[in-house]
Amino acid sequence: MAEPILDLYTLFGAVPPRGAEPGTGTLKAMMAKYGIAGAVTLSTRAIFHSPSAGNRETQVRCGESGGTLLPAGVLDPRVAQSDTLLGGSRLICLFPTTQKWPIAYAPLENAFKGLAARGVKVPLLFEATQPGDATQLARLLSATGYAGPVVFSGLSGPAFAEAVALAQQDERYLLCTDSLRGVGEIAHAVSLVGASRVVFGSGGVARGSVAAALAVARVAKLSDSEREQVLGGNTKRLLAAGGAVA
Repeated sequence: MAEPILDLYTLFGAVPPRGAEPGTGTLKAMMAKYGIAGAVTLSTRAIFHSPSAGNRETQVRCGESGGTLLPAGVLDPRVAQSDTLLGGSRLICLFPTTQKWPIAYAPLENAFKGLAARGVKVPLLFEATQPGDATQLARLLSATGYAGPVVFSGLSGPAFAEAVALAQQDERYLLCTDSLRGVGEIAHAVSLVGASRVVFGSGGVARGSVAAALAVARVAKLSDSEREQVLGGNTKRLLAAGGAVA
């Protein structure tokens, strides 16, 4: 492939209630084994325990990776001034279902207003597993002026249809492959929204299998050009345009 393979969505650390705690060493070993040149990653501590401590851990581990790993950061609106805990993040992650907070939530609105006022346009990765959540987020971003692109993850059933509808309305919305594991699902997504709007993300190593996710993407019935966009080109473009949270 002309474009290097890039994984937009990876996690390291423990995921309750599982006892295993795969670290960045495990992630880098998987990347080397399967030919993945780079990945955006996040400590699960930021999701399940403390966004400030978890985001700091992510920055440290990525700094030790020699540029192979790029840091994501969790925006948890339940935490005061959560938008100030994202410094250096190349991707802002939101997990409303996992963390059990509503989209129509004044602290979340304030966080996006704060980011927009600072001129932040870093891409968002939004856990869109519940029908209606993606639509509510789109309205919130419009109201607050946050202009960064949005990648919907965890998609299936009605939530997938909703994300597709939003992507067909506005090119700022993209689909992540982390939950598109069935035969033909990635090709179907590309047929609906175009190859430039589907992004490879494995959810590995803490929440999914890097190998399985990559295998599904590699065998998807796509042209060479489409596959290059999905497996790396789109992530490269998103990261280049978004910069990092100052």
